[in-house]
Amino acid sequence: MGKVANAIKNSHVRWIITFLIFIAISINYIDREIWVLAEPKFAQSFGWYSGIGSLPASAVSNISLILFIWSMSYALFNFPGGWISDKLGTRKAMATFFSIWSIFTAATAATFNFISMAIVRAIMGAGEGPVWPLNAKNAKTWSHQKEESTMYTLAGSGQAFGPIVAALVGSYQIVYWGWQLTFVFWGIVGLIFAAIWYFYVRDTPQIHPYISQKELNYIESSRGKPKEEAGSILSTKDTWLISLKLIFTTWAGIGELLIFISFGYILFTVLYWIPPYFYGSFLHSVTKTGLYVGAVDGSLLLGYLLSGPVNDGLSRRLGTVMGRRLGSLIPMVLMLLFVALSYYTGVARELVPTVLLLAAGAGVMNITVGSWATNAFTISPAETSATVYGVYNGLLNVMGAFNSIIIAWFAIHIGFTAAISSMVFFMIMFIAAYLIFIRQKTFDDAIAKGKKMLEEAVAKKGK
Repeated sequence: MGKVANAIKNSHVRWIITFLIFIAISINYIDREIWVLAEPKFAQSFGWYSGIGSLPASAVSNISLILFIWSMSYALFNFPGGWISDKLGTRKAMATFFSIWSIFTAATAATFNFISMAIVRAIMGAGEGPVWPLNAKNAKTWSHQKEESTMYTLAGSGQAFGPIVAALVGSYQIVYWGWQLTFVFWGIVGLIFAAIWYFYVRDTPQIHPYISQKELNYIESSRGKPKEEAGSILSTKDTWLISLKLIFTTWAGIGELLIFISFGYILFTVLYWIPPYFYGSFLHSVTKTGLYVGAVDGSLLLGYLLSGPVNDGLSRRLGTVMGRRLGSLIPMVLMLLFVALSYYTGVARELVPTVLLLAAGAGVMNITVGSWATNAFTISPAETSATVYGVYNGLLNVMGAFNSIIIAWFAIHIGFTAAISSMVFFMIMFIAAYLIFIRQKTFDDAIAKGKKMLEEAVAKKGK
């Protein structure tokens, strides 16, 4: 009787899972942003900072090195993280890795010097590695093709929502609870979520106990019924060969590579260096800095929420490739203009115009995500989507890791305003890569090549 009722009613399991990924990514970025906001406090605890005025160059250098170590660990574990997600499935992979990074978020409270902080944050970064490949795999597996960008970006908007919570709640926790207890609290929250995820989520729509036949039919009308678990049939060698050939031997794959790398620099500058920029250049308290950063993060969130509907809407009207080209190129040109103007307001020490310009730039930046990020798994077969995305996201974060070293050098030798404005070079790179490499023919060629390689690998395995 229960099965009959379930077949008749309509369910929304795909959106509940998307919401859970949104929560997972939100917690992930709360954990990251709290570390950034806590920099003056733990720097003072470690003896790097007197607590008066802006952070000294030695403290900025130590913080940038820890951020580099965390970023490299996170980046490197994107590569196996995506592949592990394809092999384990989203249910086990997210629960396992979420637990690891939550335990070491809490363990941050036990750090007492540079080495202990660097070790704990490196392990935490490794645990975070699969989170974005898992989001990509979920959108590829659970969405109807018409809602691919929307599903991915709604879940991904946790990247902006998390920092808002950190800025508006976490900054006060740091001040009134202390930085150590704040990390313990959010580590416990993460462990509770990991248990909820494991209880509710399944790897595919076909095996979820709560999905209705109506919802299943809707998803399968776009994706088709899986013949069998090709992801488990493919050998590790085949999975990696298909993924790497797509990325490095197709024009669309190479274009995506350049776009991910350039966006990595831009994103890490916005997420991890605007807070110390406001704190160090305008000399405000942690809580006031949190409010200003909250304005930037609010704009990031708005851009993310608009990104999916904007890009899916443009794709329906103009076709996938042309729609997504416009959905990336116009916002990135606007961001370039806003950041260039913020250089002049920053030099003049005009706080409010600087905040508004950087907030506007952050917002339009995130409108692009529903285009280029979705392209990465659109061109990939579902069975290798997490692996492909893991490679792309890993390279994005390798650039993000080096961003911490580059920005710190600029901040120390030229000034924070010039450091933030260095994003302009990578915006130009982003625009050029999209214009040259992502076109209808190159896009179609990549999809066809991926399908052919998958069919050949499965046929070879079946012999």
